[in-house]
Amino acid sequence: MSNQLHSISSYRFSQTDVLLFDTNVWLYIYGPMGEQYPRYRATYTLALIRSRAAKARILLDVLVLSEFINAYARFIYNQLPAATKPAEFKTFRKSADFQPIGEEIARQSEKVIERCELIESGFTRVNLREMIGDYAAGQCDFNDQILVELCKANELKLVTHDSDFKNADVTVITANPRYF
Repeated sequence: MSNQLHSISSYRFSQTDVLLFDTNVWLYIYGPMGEQYPRYRATYTLALIRSRAAKARILLDVLVLSEFINAYARFIYNQLPAATKPAEFKTFRKSADFQPIGEEIARQSEKVIERCELIESGFTRVNLREMIGDYAAGQCDFNDQILVELCKANELKLVTHDSDFKNADVTVITANPRYF
């Protein structure tokens, strides 16, 4: 697989595409980030609709789902007013105030799952020591490294808004202007 870059607005999805939507894209479509950035929500929602209409396969790894759930909850927690915000996230998560938020996150997570095929991460096939070394050196995010390896091993195209993948050896489809 080579490093290829495509603008999501002009990309023509096809039945042969096998895609991995990154966590940040799901957060724009089904999470609170889309409320703050409605233009990106619209762009990525349209891309999801277009890819499904083209019968492209959209795969989901548990890492992406886990990041979606945790980032969604943390985003809500971080937006709480200081006067009512518990000192620790775990205290908030265990509170009665979290229950409706947890239920909403679960509903949105189900939407993500419904639109995807589940895939195994291939965690046992990657060079973890090298990846941990790269992480320790500040070279890259560990989860991003896992996603790159997943894409390479399965010839997936990555739909992301994260500019950290700019030099990764994978095909990236994005609306992020930092790529262009």
